Amino acid sequence: MTPASLSPANDGLDDVYDRAAVWHERRRASSWSAAEAAALDVWLDADPEHAEAYAAMGEVDGYFDDAVVTDGLERELAEARAKFARGRARNGRRAFGLMAAGLAGVAVLAGAGGWAWWQAGVSEQAFEAAPGQRSAVVLADGSRVMLDGGARISARIDRRGRDIVLTSGRAFFDVAHDPARPFEVSGGGRVVRALGTAFEVDLTPTADAYRVALLRGRVRVSGGGDPAVELDPGQVLSADAKGRQAVSSADVAASTAWREGRLLLRGDALEDAAAEINRRGGRRIVVRGAAGDLKVSGAFGSDDPLAFARAVAVIHSLTIEEAADGSIVISRSKDVGAAD
Repeated sequence: MTPASLSPANDGLDDVYDRAAVWHERRRASSWSAAEAAALDVWLDADPEHAEAYAAMGEVDGYFDDAVVTDGLERELAEARAKFARGRARNGRRAFGLMAAGLAGVAVLAGAGGWAWWQAGVSEQAFEAAPGQRSAVVLADGSRVMLDGGARISARIDRRGRDIVLTSGRAFFDVAHDPARPFEVSGGGRVVRALGTAFEVDLTPTADAYRVALLRGRVRVSGGGDPAVELDPGQVLSADAKGRQAVSSADVAASTAWREGRLLLRGDALEDAAAEINRRGGRRIVVRGAAGDLKVSGAFGSDDPLAFARAVAVIHSLTIEEAADGSIVISRSKDVGAAD
C-alpha cells in the first residue's frame, strides 16, 4: 500500500485537476524520489480521470511556457479567464481545475526559485558507458537508464516531449510516468514511443541490426519502412541487417539480465555466448575450432570474461590461453575429450 505521506495532500482542493497540479509541482522538485514516482503511478492507475487530469495539467505547462517566452503572462491569463467565462473551454470542471491549479503552479514556481528553469524548460544530456562496464544514469525527467558497455545516448527533455537518441550499443529504459510528455527513443532508423514503461533498445553489432524487448507497459515501434508495431510485455521486435522485421515472444527478464551483470544461457552455443560478452568491450574471448559449437547453460557473471572462460573450460574440459593482445583463447583440450 502506498504510504499516505507520498500522496498529495488534499488541503481543501476537491477537484482532481488540482491534485494533478500538486503532482506536477512535486514532480519538478529536486527532491523527487523513487518512492514518490511509485506513488504517482498508483494514483494514475487508480482512476482514468486521474491520468486525464495529469495529462491536462501538462497542457498547462505548455500554456504558461508560451506565456513566459512571449513575456505576456498577465495577458495570457486574462485571455484564459475570458475563455472560461464564455464557456469556450471543453467543460467547466476541467477549465476551473486548469485555471486554479495552473495559477497556483506559477505562484509556487516563482516563490521557489524555479522561475529560471521554467523559462528555459530544456535539458540536454549525453551519456556513454566505458567498454566492458555498465553505467546507470538518471535523466532530467527521472527516467532511469542502464547503458551496457560502449553504449551511447543523448537526451533532450523539455515541457512537450522527451527525445532520446541511442547512437550505439544497447540501453534499458525505465520510463518515468508522464502522459503529457511522450518518451521516444530513436536509433537504427526506428523510433520507440512509450509512456510509463520499461524496455530495451539494442543496436546489435552481430546478427540482428535492431532489437526492442518490452518488459512491462506498452511501446509502439515505427520506421524502417515497415508498418508501426505495438508490443505487449514479453514480446521482442527484431530486424536483421537487411531490414527484415519480426515479432516474437521471449523471456525478456532473462534476455535483459545484462543490466544486473548476469548472462543467462539456455543451451546457447559457446561462440554466441562469447560474442555476447565481447560486444560489451573490455577483454575479449576468442573461441577456436569446434569448441564454438559446444552448448552452454547456466547463469554467469557477464562483467568478468576470464571467470566465464574458466567456468566453461571446467564444464567442457577446454583449455584456456592468453594471446599476445591479452585476449582469452578457448579451445578443445589436446589431451582430454571435450563433452558436447
